[in-house]
Amino acid sequence: MPFKNASPYLRECIESILIQKHTDWQLIAVDDHSCDDSKAIIESYQDKRINVIKNKGKGIIEALQTTHKYLEGDYVTRMDADDIMPTNKLCTFLKTLESQSNGIIATGNVKYFGEQEISEGYLRYEAWLNKISDQQDFYKNIYRECVVASPNWMMRKKDFDNIQGFDKLAYPEDYDMVFHWRKAGFIIKSSHQLTHLWREHPDRISRKSKVYQQESFFRLKLRYFLEEFKEKELFLIGTKKKGILIAKMLKKRKIAFRWFAKTPNLIGQKKYNVVLENISILPPGGVCILSIYPEKKERQELKDFMKKRGYYIGTTAHFF
Repeated sequence: MPFKNASPYLRECIESILIQKHTDWQLIAVDDHSCDDSKAIIESYQDKRINVIKNKGKGIIEALQTTHKYLEGDYVTRMDADDIMPTNKLCTFLKTLESQSNGIIATGNVKYFGEQEISEGYLRYEAWLNKISDQQDFYKNIYRECVVASPNWMMRKKDFDNIQGFDKLAYPEDYDMVFHWRKAGFIIKSSHQLTHLWREHPDRISRKSKVYQQESFFRLKLRYFLEEFKEKELFLIGTKKKGILIAKMLKKRKIAFRWFAKTPNLIGQKKYNVVLENISILPPGGVCILSIYPEKKERQELKDFMKKRGYYIGTTAHFF
């Protein structure tokens, strides 16, 4: 558990760990150069299961990497210092893992909470994550968003070691971790239970740091997407903000692509030296990046159209 200036939330977080039904755990709390009393708060618990160490580097990834040599158990999970564990979280994850063979990632559902009203955007993301968790459609949706919340998983330590733990991660590290799981052939299994309480507040690092903003997520997933589909002709669909960002990144990488639009007055125009084509002539045999995610009815219409053109969401066409 990395922490930095988390004093307003740490006591709730630590106490939620202390009351876990599963009691045989080790907490490695990594101080990422806090300048408040966070370290003193954690040390005040004087519990032999709690270890406080200092980040050898700077930032979340290096804090996570610092923990590796201190891990003593057979299973590994991650916690965020401003969040809360439901009392059955560790038990639930262990039950999932113990009932399965190696190469399993245990996860469950999440719920946002906070002192202020949760925004519509975060509530949509919560509902989307939980729908994927319930349907077990993790990798099918991997290019849309990060499909597992960063502090809402557990895996066997030998599997963790096999992918070199946190050592190979890039920001945003939670999203990159999921891509590493997929590359290793790990299967993500949901317990279909609430396993994490995710605190929303103005000082969340995901709100403040540029490494967790949209461009960083797009840069990461586009790298994996291009590696996966390097033999396919690439078609970009959509011309709004996300489409423009993807086009810009593709041009910077000198990746050839065709760009398709639906709006009549855009067809035939040039953007980034690429002529916009009518989506009605979308050819078969390529791979599509859908830079749009319309409302439910229009989304279904788009899926139906893609199917008629020979494309299937989650295989040859992916929402970004």
